[in-house]
Amino acid sequence: MLTLKVSFAIKGLLPKPIMATMKALVIHEAGGAEVLKLEQVPLPTPQNGQVLIRVKAFGLNRSEMFTPQGHSPNIKFPRILGIEAVGTVEDAPGNEFRKGDVVATAMGGLGRVLDGGYAQYTCVPAT
Repeated sequence: MLTLKVSFAIKGLLPKPIMATMKALVIHEAGGAEVLKLEQVPLPTPQNGQVLIRVKAFGLNRSEMFTPQGHSPNIKFPRILGIEAVGTVEDAPGNEFRKGDVVATAMGGLGRVLDGGYAQYTCVPAT
């Protein structure tokens, strides 16, 4: 009984764990707006030199119209679009940022080569 009470007390003190999945707008093929699908996908895991960002806002621009229509060269499906995002740092294994730092990211293959900001989290190069 004592162990059970202690574990509940400790549980209340621990930070909330990061969920293992997240919601994201994913495209699996070229097409119109109908190809954007809200899906539950694995949460990206940052490596040294990367930063995991909890996305608070992302931009919508003309290029996001072209990619689903198949006009962006070299895109591989499935892909999470979004060439810019702002949010807070969730993790940076290389210690380039601290958890909670407010950051912005744009371009650099985001939404084309790397999964982009149309998600709850995005993982990008730290520099």
